[in-house]
Amino acid sequence: MKPIAIGLLALAIAAPARAQVPWNPRAPENNQLFSAFSEATVGTVLSDIRARYQRQPGDPARPIIVATFPNGKRAVVSLLACTSNGSACKALGIQASWNPPAGAPAAQLVQAVERFNQRYSFSKAYLTAAGRPALQRYLTADYGFIRGDLAVNLLVFADQEEKFMAEVLRPLVKP
Repeated sequence: MKPIAIGLLALAIAAPARAQVPWNPRAPENNQLFSAFSEATVGTVLSDIRARYQRQPGDPARPIIVATFPNGKRAVVSLLACTSNGSACKALGIQASWNPPAGAPAAQLVQAVERFNQRYSFSKAYLTAAGRPALQRYLTADYGFIRGDLAVNLLVFADQEEKFMAEVLRPLVKP
């Protein structure tokens, strides 16, 4: 069995056990400094915050993880600026997108996205080239990252998704 496969198997086995315990923001391991993002390091943090996740097949130099957060919101976590085998990445992108509300005028959707960006600066809301509303966050680890900081970023992103749906998408749904 390849080392990556063994690591993935270990993560898959460990994830359910960790998911039973609520995340403790004061846990000493949250101060741990990782030198780079990787599927293993991001996976342990996702497990710690009780998120479910799965690696998507694709380019090993650009691992993609689909995560479902404790609040039920989903996001794609893309590891970026990676070594050729994806074992050390210097950046991470978190993105969620939705279908536009049926019947919503495009101008109203654009205005709602702009209002969201004016109100919140944690993540960037925008419309994709296909016209889909989306939310994005970009993190770097040029000099490493602190485990607890990543956990907080992931949890706040999940909360931002809920706010985006409540403030941008739901008001545009036509009865």
